[in-house]
Amino acid sequence: MYTLILNGSPRRGGDTSALIGAFCREIRGQVEQIDAYGMKISPCVDCRRCAGGGGCVLNDGMQEIYEKVRMAQVLVLASPLYFSTLTGPLLSLCSRFQAQYMARQKEKRGWEQTKGGLVLLTGGGSTKDPSCAFQTARIVLREMGAGQIRQVASIGTDHLPAREDEEALRQAMAAAREFNSMFA
Repeated sequence: MYTLILNGSPRRGGDTSALIGAFCREIRGQVEQIDAYGMKISPCVDCRRCAGGGGCVLNDGMQEIYEKVRMAQVLVLASPLYFSTLTGPLLSLCSRFQAQYMARQKEKRGWEQTKGGLVLLTGGGSTKDPSCAFQTARIVLREMGAGQIRQVASIGTDHLPAREDEEALRQAMAAAREFNSMFA
């Protein structure tokens, strides 16, 4: 089994990493993590080339990510919440899945809905409701081919860090075990 994690956190060893770590301790097979903050990927420029069936006009690291998404059985979007949504670099990276969306709409091709999907969110400060970020992430994961989507959040991390949030850690590990049985 191959799992691809798209990490939207700028902080190594932070709250988002704690949830990713719990998930990775339980998931079987090969796991690869792409850190959105470290990638040189342009956001979608709305050139409309993909609407004509020509794919994406931008030639950067995204072509490699498209292939990794195609190969993955499990897809994970992980992010801290900034103003109750995913971080900018992760949203920019995800905007490039527009080409796959257009391929599905225009050409009736694209990724099949056969993958497992997981959303891992963390938030502190005034963040109380992750529902907007969950909705956005689920839409992106569906376009990436995820049919079964699970979600985990550790909210209030300024008072209870994710590494100490036993319920969120348990849910992340349970999602991994579920995917292990689904794709054994």
